[in-house]
Amino acid sequence: MAEPIAFTNAQLFDGEAARGAGYTILIADGRIAGVGRDPAPSHARAVDLGGATLMPGMTVGHWHGEFLDIGPPRFGAGRGGIFLGTEEPPALLALAAATSLQIALRSGITRIVSGSCSNDLDWQMKVAIERGMFDGPMLVPCSRHVVTTGDYEDRGHWWANDVQMMGGVRRIGGNVFADGPEQIAKAVRQEILRGAEVIKILPTGGHGFDLLPTYRGLSHAELEVVVRTAHERGARVRAHTNSSASIRECIAVGVDIIDHADEIDEDCIAAMVQAGTTWIPSLLFTKLASYGGAGEARAGHQMDAAWDNARIMLHKADAAGVNIVPGDDFGAQGMGHAPGVYARELLVYIEDMGISAERVLRWATRNGARLTRTAATEGLILEGMEANLIVVDGDPIATPGILTEPDRHLRVVMLGGRIVSGGLSERPTPQFAPNISQAAE
Repeated sequence: MAEPIAFTNAQLFDGEAARGAGYTILIADGRIAGVGRDPAPSHARAVDLGGATLMPGMTVGHWHGEFLDIGPPRFGAGRGGIFLGTEEPPALLALAAATSLQIALRSGITRIVSGSCSNDLDWQMKVAIERGMFDGPMLVPCSRHVVTTGDYEDRGHWWANDVQMMGGVRRIGGNVFADGPEQIAKAVRQEILRGAEVIKILPTGGHGFDLLPTYRGLSHAELEVVVRTAHERGARVRAHTNSSASIRECIAVGVDIIDHADEIDEDCIAAMVQAGTTWIPSLLFTKLASYGGAGEARAGHQMDAAWDNARIMLHKADAAGVNIVPGDDFGAQGMGHAPGVYARELLVYIEDMGISAERVLRWATRNGARLTRTAATEGLILEGMEANLIVVDGDPIATPGILTEPDRHLRVVMLGGRIVSGGLSERPTPQFAPNISQAAE
């Protein structure tokens, strides 16, 4: 049995709010055994944090661990691109995913909900972590993109020779192509068989694809059967969807997670609140692709419009009680997996969107645990909760930018009461795994 640890003289952000200084948090048997301002008990090892901030570990709600600088021209829309998940051999993509998970953990991320994968990598990474092959965050595995013939994901080298056929369903890299309710149901079941706990669909374009008014990625019947089949087997559904009409349609049929939602409006927000839907805005990508990051606005540019809409709707959704969780297409160009990149997204919400740091950190902690269905056991600093927490040198409420420099400011990452990064007596520089994208060049 591990020696109990009492963190003393801590600033406390408990997942709901900043509670001030002078706290003692007792850790015993992998759980939080006490929270208060009493001195450390005599049976515990006392660790004076000197005013550092203790808070729950954070969540990334949209993530692609295998992505290596994804973007044009290699993955551009049209016939010249290649399929995601075929750009490198599966073993290299697996190493990339394992590296990304370790980087995320050492950046203070203790929970990840994947946004899709190829080669069943999410399930394999989850098993490797659970078997102790390496330390990583809790990972909720996602499926390939479950999509239809000729959609945005089906415009690469259609003559590719690595097509796998399973019961009439075509699988290429990170995509599984199926048509009609019967084939769609089979595709969903196959992804669940292969370890997916979340099914990813793309009902619309937008957010990296053209957003065409008449385009449908799935028919209404196909959309319904995805949700019904997934829910029957205990899996959830997340949708890359951006038109307001499609967002409402997805919520109405029971989609659990809405990704991006560039054209979200007040009706969508009301529907999300009623249904308990989680929204992953992914606004770091939006900033990089819009005039928020590129300078002058461009007339009619869909990403500029998405940026402007988010500046209004993000506040309304938060005030209404939507479960907003950070997460983005990390691994894409401009936001490759690296220490602190995940916190860059948090700064977009704080500095560009004007949401308070306290509320944004609540999205990353309490709301994130709601997304991972672990809110009964983690995401808050409360007695009885699992000790999945981080210690940050400084105050991330007053200066949230310190979270983008974990090698300098992240003193401890703890999972189940076990320190998996950093140390207690001093703060060593984390040793990150090799950069797979550089090694592959």
